[in-house]
Amino acid sequence: MKVTMDIELKDEPGQLILALEPVSRNKANLISVFHYHKTNAAKTGGGKVQVQLVLDAKNSVINKIKEDMEQTGIRILRIGEEKYRETITVIMIGHVVNTDIRDTVSRIDETGIAEVTDMSLSMPEINEPTSAAITINAIGKTELKKVVALLKKIAEEKELLLVLPIELE
Repeated sequence: MKVTMDIELKDEPGQLILALEPVSRNKANLISVFHYHKTNAAKTGGGKVQVQLVLDAKNSVINKIKEDMEQTGIRILRIGEEKYRETITVIMIGHVVNTDIRDTVSRIDETGIAEVTDMSLSMPEINEPTSAAITINAIGKTELKKVVALLKKIAEEKELLLVLPIELE
């Protein structure tokens, strides 16, 4: 089972290693760690910093990791099963901004089976074509195919070039 675990650490050297020891000891698969120390938004106050871990392990292993962390004084803020399991990044080229990128993102998010999780825009000059790299997470492979079909429709409506990963073309 893939889960996201938000934890709070003391803003001191060595705390991230301390938090990862129970993950290693219990043989969970660590998928990602988000620990951006320099951002004020990541600080929770009182000399603490928030970290997000994404783990893949059985429920019993996740519970043991939670217990081990709490015994070392690490505060667990949230644990939740990951809803979205499939990820792709697509490129849209054309007048991406002028054709309302917000509408494109909303139409994907409103499906309820996928959501836009990251986007990078390139806007070389005003009134010139732009491009966007859009990362989308979907519940599963079938749902991802439905979202790709929606993206193709949106690209056609807005006269944008859609570049898909090879395995989805």
